Amino acid sequence: MDSKVLSDSKARQLVIDVLVAYGATNSEAGIVADHLVDADLSGVRSHGLMRVPQYVDEIRSGEIRPDVLPSMVRQGGNRVDLDGNRCFGQVGCTWAVREGESIARQQGLALATVRNTGHVGRIGAYAESLGRAGMLSLIFCSGPRSGHRVAPFNGREGRLATNPIAFSIPTKSDPIVGDFSTASSPEGRIRNLRDLGLEAPPETLLDASGQPTTDPNVLYQSVPGTIMPLGGFRLGHRGFALGLLVEALATLLPGDETNDESRIGNNVTFIIVSVDSSFTSRVESMTNYILTSPRRGEDLVALPGMVEQQHRAGAHMIEINTSTWTAIKNRAEVRGISIEDILSSNL
Repeated sequence: MDSKVLSDSKARQLVIDVLVAYGATNSEAGIVADHLVDADLSGVRSHGLMRVPQYVDEIRSGEIRPDVLPSMVRQGGNRVDLDGNRCFGQVGCTWAVREGESIARQQGLALATVRNTGHVGRIGAYAESLGRAGMLSLIFCSGPRSGHRVAPFNGREGRLATNPIAFSIPTKSDPIVGDFSTASSPEGRIRNLRDLGLEAPPETLLDASGQPTTDPNVLYQSVPGTIMPLGGFRLGHRGFALGLLVEALATLLPGDETNDESRIGNNVTFIIVSVDSSFTSRVESMTNYILTSPRRGEDLVALPGMVEQQHRAGAHMIEINTSTWTAIKNRAEVRGISIEDILSSNL
């Protein structure tokens, strides 16, 4: 079966229909759909529609409760803590962004945490939202022990999740947005390479015996391999140090334990700062200075987030690989959803 190409509107409707069929409300399914479609349009396929089968399977297993909302655990001063109650991760983070932004506008600074949610997706999307709202932000995301695929520096068994960090710097136009794993690769990217039959880059993976490999299948074997920290053999101590920082802020700070086998889903911590009225002028001066650096080749000097913005510019079509398309189609048909009706619609 060939890959499929869908318009963004049809892709969004497909995600909504599938998730609603498995118990989500239209509102919550819409939040998830918008996030996944935006990831694909941004060129971040590891966090796009390939996640739909995963979310359906996690609904089936009880890891995601598709019809619930977060609840407030603590609110006071500059801090707000939410329990996701196993809601969709995108829903939990949307709530945390809203609550944190409100506090930052009132008090200048906010710390917001959300725990016990499903997979939250591309955390750069939340940073971008905050940047467009004029906020400076730092975002830290950790995962459960079942997702501990990253080996410590000089280790060969996983002890952390890929623990990404994102940030936003507001400007007078599009915000500067950084979003990167503290591992050598996000797990979703390795999964996508496996599905496409491609090799992983060197210094990305170790097999179960701790030997370097480019075979993405090692990560999913009965005795799994691991992902190396950002920086590989020579500088991986720096990547793992960043991963530990994320673990402290996103797992330990909200009250969870790193090695708790019962923990599921993602935890996310947001630090949100309201900036003064002249901040974006200083940012503009900084970026102008950076972008005047002479090129060392043909490519333009780039700032964080530019690649994703360029991918999205004028993009309205999404390509879904054969493996993902088959998995979505199978799960849709179980609940009587006609993929053909969506494809033939006027959306």
